[in-house]
Amino acid sequence: MEKLYCGGHFHFDYQNGDYVQKASEDYRAVFLGDVNTLLRGSGTIKLNDKYSYIGPYSFESNEMIDKEIVKTEMRMIEDSTLDVFLLEDGLCPGPVCEMVYASTLHKQMIIVYIRDDMETESSLKCPCWYPIIHCLQINESNIRIITAKDFDHAQRQILETLLEMDV
Repeated sequence: MEKLYCGGHFHFDYQNGDYVQKASEDYRAVFLGDVNTLLRGSGTIKLNDKYSYIGPYSFESNEMIDKEIVKTEMRMIEDSTLDVFLLEDGLCPGPVCEMVYASTLHKQMIIVYIRDDMETESSLKCPCWYPIIHCLQINESNIRIITAKDFDHAQRQILETLLEMDV
């Protein structure tokens, strides 16, 4: 069974009153079909006969601290067989670290980034061009790159790609 890990910044904080609504708009909650699974889930969730979702989940709480979150998510990446990463801008150190780690493990990867025409250092037109290129140099045959025009488009691209793969 394929094990899916879907990385990217969470746009909600459990300390804000509207966090459940914001979490429900996250591509992982949409994909899982239930915001509560994203917010309170753990372990492996069977999606169909071929794929299971292994994380990440929203671990942010008063009980779980930074070191535990990193350790848990690195273990999930080690266990995964397909990793999806959404890179929004240059301020995404968590997903970038996860992406590079997955690349060094030669995982099957889908990297979706938001194009920024103001970025002139790379033909990718993305503030995260350096780690993307680095991952390609390590693991090119296992990486699919998808460009998006904005955050909503990026989330739709991920959902459409996973649907095409029968996930």
